[in-house]
Amino acid sequence: MGEDAVGLVQLLGVIQQNIVDADDPQASYLLHCWGRMCRVLGLDFLPYLPAVMPPLMELAGAKADIQLLDDEEHAAQVEQEEGWELVPLKGKFIGIKTSSLDDKHMSIELIVIHAQNLEAAFEPYVIEIMEKIAIPGLAFFFHDPVRVASAKAIPQLLNAYKKAHGVQSPQLAQLWNTTIEKVLEVLSTEPAIDTLAEMYQCFYESVEVIGKNCLTSEHMATFIESAKSVLEDYQLRVKERLEEQADKEDGEEESEEILFAIEDDQTLLSDMNKAFHTIFKNQGTTFLPYWERLLGFYDSFITNQDPTQRQWALCIMDDVLEFCGTESWKYNQHIIQPLIDGMRDDTSANRQAAAYGVGVAAHKGGEPWAEFVSASLPTLFQVTQRPNAREEDD
Repeated sequence: MGEDAVGLVQLLGVIQQNIVDADDPQASYLLHCWGRMCRVLGLDFLPYLPAVMPPLMELAGAKADIQLLDDEEHAAQVEQEEGWELVPLKGKFIGIKTSSLDDKHMSIELIVIHAQNLEAAFEPYVIEIMEKIAIPGLAFFFHDPVRVASAKAIPQLLNAYKKAHGVQSPQLAQLWNTTIEKVLEVLSTEPAIDTLAEMYQCFYESVEVIGKNCLTSEHMATFIESAKSVLEDYQLRVKERLEEQADKEDGEEESEEILFAIEDDQTLLSDMNKAFHTIFKNQGTTFLPYWERLLGFYDSFITNQDPTQRQWALCIMDDVLEFCGTESWKYNQHIIQPLIDGMRDDTSANRQAAAYGVGVAAHKGGEPWAEFVSASLPTLFQVTQRPNAREEDD
């Protein structure tokens, strides 16, 4: 867009300065427009940031507009108004103004775009956004999308700060210490399954930004405690679904609600997997004493009838082999048989995970694993000769 972009941004700036009404619809269109211009212009967008950020931060920092409604007549009246949602509570109703929460969610998403595109140049805004918008947003229980957008913002804000100050700087260390405490906290408190997966993603992306040895022993212990509670809840949900299935008539299909719930759980397990992977990648063997507290879960998942659970545990064992070298041999009784069974698994993703495990045992496991690895060769050859071995998934 070259020269036209600069002319257009200046024109948009004039429009923004002339907005006087709080409910002028041009305001939110402009905010979206700034996000797109920032993507196009990159660092050339910086001169316009001082005009763009104040209204954006004001919307993103908005508090929830809530009313306690005593009688049903008043509640019905509020429900008729556009942009309100009612939540029943002990015979009364809480009215939540969702239209302002949609604006808050959209504004945080736009902040993510600015931080992503401007990186180090976005540094002047990072601390205020982190303290007043992103971290409080993780526990904003009135509106799931606000929590999701806040979770996406945190790794980008950390990255902008790291680019400005350097990975070893005391400034980054200070910001990281306060941020990681809050992120670990929401891994235990987030009530919605799909949003909890986003919180795990926020955690592992943040750890990736800060890098090697950024987690203390307290951080790793807290992570494992929250993972334990999440896995217990997951097992309960699976048990309830199996019981419901047993009560069903023959040929009766799963409801859409149950299929969505299963999908949410698979996403959650996948993001938890990436979190374990990222910790092992950055902490190596120092994570093992905390990780082994959940051995009972890995053993239960890795032999489960459900292929998703087997895959989850196989991938975690792969990480132990890949990032813990010869120390992984200590857990060989939990790893060897599942890898042998996994190479023969009828689910292609599980054969892949098991074959990968044998490969990293050979590459990284050292002398203790040599005998097992060479004994696995005939099985690996068999895997390549399965009738469907050349199909896409296999």
